[in-house]
Amino acid sequence: MTGETGFVGRRLATRLEALGVEIVGFSRSNGGDLLTGALPLEGAGHVFHLGALSFVPDSWTDPANYHLVNTHGTVRVLDQCRRAGVPMTFISTFVYGAGAPVPVSEDFPPRPANPYAWSKLAAEDACRFFAGNFGMDVTVLRLFNAYGPGQKDSFLIPTIARQAIDPSVKEIVVADLAPRRDFVHVDDVVEAMISTIGMSGGGTYNVGSGRSYSIGDVIAACLKAAGTSKPYSDRGERRENEVMDVIADISALTAATGWRPQIGFEQGMKSVIEAQAIC
Repeated sequence: MTGETGFVGRRLATRLEALGVEIVGFSRSNGGDLLTGALPLEGAGHVFHLGALSFVPDSWTDPANYHLVNTHGTVRVLDQCRRAGVPMTFISTFVYGAGAPVPVSEDFPPRPANPYAWSKLAAEDACRFFAGNFGMDVTVLRLFNAYGPGQKDSFLIPTIARQAIDPSVKEIVVADLAPRRDFVHVDDVVEAMISTIGMSGGGTYNVGSGRSYSIGDVIAACLKAAGTSKPYSDRGERRENEVMDVIADISALTAATGWRPQIGFEQGMKSVIEAQAIC
């Protein structure tokens, strides 16, 4: 597993170990380098490739490095899997952009809204090339807005949760209240990933909840879970190329593997609040 020390990777590793699966990790924090290192593939039965640069705002200031790590790094992982004869699951992102239908299915033409999504789409193309030309079993999962305990504080939901439980914060403030997102709990993401083990031929699949929620909905759910009430507002900061409403059509992955999300929105937000309270 590349990126096993990241937000989703840690959760996936814990779940697989509970199922009795031996995990061999490869990440920057453990000295691994996608651009130069060799993956420890001897005896491997499946590779989950999560390793990437992932913070969208940073991708606007360093698009070349995001492309290098996320795209060329994925090509190197693919080539090593090809040589070792090991199937792979690649973790991608929302690549559809403004103008996408709601909900959006996998056959809608991609239009990446930021350099991070662009680098992931280019990596997807590499996955499909290796699958089509080398006969590899490569599955691409397009994660929508994954959230849950353990996510970095710089992301939206941990930022809201922290403000919700902090008694010194009298008003919750976010950049923009207008966008709606398909928020999918990290544990549902993990189960979607596990469902791809043993898939013949692979394919490209959305992973989301199948519903969208506003930022106000997130705040309300966090406040409810925290058992408190606070006013909230935004700073009126609209991101470049912002997509205003997002819902994943998840029917393809459900048909292929039987996977369905199990964690409801309020239940998921409660798990975030509880994790923040422990910190």
